[in-house]
Amino acid sequence: MSSRSRSLRTRREVVRRHRRERQFLVFGLLVGLLATVTVIAYAIYQGRVNSPITYAFVTPPPDFESSIKWPCAPLNEGNDENFPMEPSQVTVRVLNGTDKQGLAGSTLEVLMGRGYVPAASGAATNWNRTYSEYARIQFGEEGLRQAYTVAANFPEYVMVLDNREGAVIDIILGELFETNQIRPQYAPELDPGVELSAPVQCLPIDLVPREPAPRIIPVDPLAPIVTPSPSVTPSPPPAA
Repeated sequence: MSSRSRSLRTRREVVRRHRRERQFLVFGLLVGLLATVTVIAYAIYQGRVNSPITYAFVTPPPDFESSIKWPCAPLNEGNDENFPMEPSQVTVRVLNGTDKQGLAGSTLEVLMGRGYVPAASGAATNWNRTYSEYARIQFGEEGLRQAYTVAANFPEYVMVLDNREGAVIDIILGELFETNQIRPQYAPELDPGVELSAPVQCLPIDLVPREPAPRIIPVDPLAPIVTPSPSVTPSPPPAA
């Protein structure tokens, strides 16, 4: 074998050796890093090490379908949201879904006597359809607690969530309803110390489909007044 052939063979062996050394180094680092991450993750799982991530992982829910349309009562998140509100903090509109004259007006009068606030306009009027059941409490997402508060006055009712904005509560009266059937003020269901709860199987409000809201939602006199901030008028340029 010539000296040139021996030189080429030696050079190839050196290249292969260097390549193997680099592979051993890379794989060794990867195995070490994986082992370190595994040990830290297990320690976090056991609670011996605080996680560097401060927010919860949320998996988007798959498409959800259910025959349940009743939104659950609000949960207590630190401000007694699961208890009734003061009637003076609830705005109502009463709609007559029957051909009985004066049903909405007499019902609103009872509720106002208990401190509920009538909507600014059309607080007692006729519904644009007929309703064959007892009472229908219709509201938007902002009025969940208000809806459960006023619903306690009625022995029977259904809760309907729609896509309105604001916290005005609609009370739609049906053929089975009579004003004298409203619960008396001393009824245990109206005790302000009793937690709000759904009388039937329900779903969290985020999972309940919204129905279309009425075309006209009355003004809520309890809604905060938003005052636009005054615009800044630029100063005139100084005279030349």
